[in-house]
Amino acid sequence: MRNSGGMTSDVSNDRIIDLVDVMRARGASTAPVVCTPIGQVRESPHARQGWTIRSSGHVVVVLTAGAGLHVVDGVEHRVEPGMVVHLRPDSTHRWLVEEQFDGWVLTIQADVCPPGLFDRRAHRPIVVLGRSIEVAHALVASLTQPELLPAKAQDRLRTSIAGVLLELIALAGEDDGISPERAVYQQLVSDFRRELELRFATTRSVADYAQIVGCSARTLTRATRETLGQSPKEVIDARVTYAATRLLRSTEISVAWIARQLGFSQASNFAKFFKRQTGMSPAEYRANMGADPTGH
Repeated sequence: MRNSGGMTSDVSNDRIIDLVDVMRARGASTAPVVCTPIGQVRESPHARQGWTIRSSGHVVVVLTAGAGLHVVDGVEHRVEPGMVVHLRPDSTHRWLVEEQFDGWVLTIQADVCPPGLFDRRAHRPIVVLGRSIEVAHALVASLTQPELLPAKAQDRLRTSIAGVLLELIALAGEDDGISPERAVYQQLVSDFRRELELRFATTRSVADYAQIVGCSARTLTRATRETLGQSPKEVIDARVTYAATRLLRSTEISVAWIARQLGFSQASNFAKFFKRQTGMSPAEYRANMGADPTGH
């Protein structure tokens, strides 16, 4: 089986196109989460002509039948039931048109992915889900069958479901055989991130989180830097920014209300924080994303 140790593809191809351009050329949607049947993608002119496709977001290929080869970053990988293909932003892939496996191709904008989810592990383009593939199939079913989701919340729920699928892939890619010290650090970081999900709107204090998980701020800093390559403060700020961008993009509630919901005493403080994190004011971000109440 040629998965993480795949073979370099014999086909030399320097024709690279961005996935967004492919989708626009075919009149397809460029929504935050898009599911397309593999057969439809494989029949596209760029796929049939062997173009290499680069995506600025995540791409997940979920098989529902068959097995075969897929080219990721110039390397052929064998895919079969129980596996998914996962391309991180700026990775490339190419379809081998003679392959006949079926399933779905999910394109997921980068900001749908929870921050830091894949920071602590090397990129594994082929992920073995095993029995968890049934969960992945259920998630994909809810994305491809609109009638399964409440009409008024479909767009918001689709982004949430895509985030859960990426978390499932991340968990399946965890490394085994780590050192005891690293295992302790990873557990601390896991506890920290769990508490962060519960409390990011009420505290952004590293000391508070260190106390909650039962260690010093220095130890928590060492653990997050070792595991995630970031300080706890960077992790906290990324989580708050992620929440803010989701609210700005998918709702029309006021910036002042968002500021209060995220624990800022004044909207001006939130605006300064947001601009420091993204380079844009909240109003500029919302205007650029073209938000509306349904999340389009």
